Amino acid sequence: MIKANYNPVSLWFYSSYFRVLQKIFFRKISVITKDVFAEGKSVLLLQNHFSLYDGYWSMYLCHKVFKRRFHVMMLEEQMARRMFLARCGVFSVRKNSRDLLESLNYASELLQNPHNVVTIYPSGEIISQHLQNFPFQRGFARLAVDKNNCSIALAVALIDHFSFARAEIHIYLENYSGEKTAQAIENAYHLFYQSCISKQTE
Repeated sequence: MIKANYNPVSLWFYSSYFRVLQKIFFRKISVITKDVFAEGKSVLLLQNHFSLYDGYWSMYLCHKVFKRRFHVMMLEEQMARRMFLARCGVFSVRKNSRDLLESLNYASELLQNPHNVVTIYPSGEIISQHLQNFPFQRGFARLAVDKNNCSIALAVALIDHFSFARAEIHIYLENYSGEKTAQAIENAYHLFYQSCISKQTE
């Protein structure tokens, strides 16, 4: 696997580049949440994955809401073509391989540090934002066990143009407080996704 090689200067450059793109292509970003994420805990962020901007939305949440260091899991075949991302907190995973366990163990180590956020996309691939009930990839629940003592954040990013040329992004965020099992978290995420769609269409 490819581990993160965090470099503040690289992260600043990457985030600055995407802020420019944000101003060009997006009219507004709104984070919708009533929840507070306790200090002294790392955050496991589960987020939908529908565009190349998803890593930036994760980074945006890290800076604006969590106030913690950004990390995100990325497919190794994609990361191998963008090795500079390792300096921004990105690390790799290879699905359906023995290396998967190594990536999960590495993510678990990151979650031992209360100053970290680890983002994973449970779909395991880019899918339409309209697909609400996608199966979660195996392994994510390993990161949610109590030994990590992490907060679990559910995030759903949705995009609409309405009557504007530039799109508007709504990021719905919830602090998960239920049972830490794979099925319970997956069910909760799907219910949360459906509630976000309902709010988006009100």
